[in-house]
Amino acid sequence: MFPPPTWCGRSWLPCYCSQRSSLFWDKALLAVIMQSLVQSVFDKLLPPACPTYTGLVPLITTLLQDRTCFRAALSKGLGLGIVAAAGLIKLPQIASIVSSRSAEGLSKTTFLVETFGHTYNLAAHVRQGYPPSTYGDFAALLLQNYALLVLIYAYSGQPALGVSIVVGAVSLLGGMCSGGFPLGVLQALTAGNVLLVFASRLPQAIANYRAGSTGALSLVTCVGMWLGATARIFTTLTEVDDPSILAGYIAAGVLNGIIAMQVLFYRGKKSPAAPRPATKKTQ
Repeated sequence: MFPPPTWCGRSWLPCYCSQRSSLFWDKALLAVIMQSLVQSVFDKLLPPACPTYTGLVPLITTLLQDRTCFRAALSKGLGLGIVAAAGLIKLPQIASIVSSRSAEGLSKTTFLVETFGHTYNLAAHVRQGYPPSTYGDFAALLLQNYALLVLIYAYSGQPALGVSIVVGAVSLLGGMCSGGFPLGVLQALTAGNVLLVFASRLPQAIANYRAGSTGALSLVTCVGMWLGATARIFTTLTEVDDPSILAGYIAAGVLNGIIAMQVLFYRGKKSPAAPRPATKKTQ
């Protein structure tokens, strides 16, 4: 509501004109700022295969008509979604360990090898200038793996060793991301992604099978890791021209799927307790 009218000199008309003019210009300025902000955001989010953002309707029309733009936009959207989900995907696993105060069923080898793999893959993507949407999940997963390693070793009676491993892993990441570390070594490591995936996931799958239980493994985390690896196959095909990275994601999708099915199959089952040594009766 406007304030009570004032009178303009000899005129008998209320002086709403200046107030309405000011309100009009405020709205117009706000609209220009919002339009500029939306355009800058879309220009940063849209892949190079898509034209410059000029409006929502033209963008939808382009996506429906241009398959190249649609694939690139879908890949980038999936990549950003994976990065966002990666920041939460292992929190249920962390919560499961803390609540049960046990790391039973979790393979140390799996998390150590996985952490090493995330480290050099993150460094290789950064050094080669790939879009952040293709590697941001490595950074998020690494942070959660650091916490998991500390917890696993702490509940195994080796807290100092767990902290030392994490400090070493952080130092290794910093060294690999620096220009002093040979890029050729990183490329050679990514070429062995399939072997690393098998080395990191197979021990966990074998341990689950032998124990007849998945221990403290989180169903949400395992299913999420499988879905993430599967989605990464598409984003790698679209945005990253590297067959070794693609092969690694295919292997990860298969093995993460096996572990997720094991969690479903063994759900609610506990590993058999180790038999106690027989004690001799004294007469």
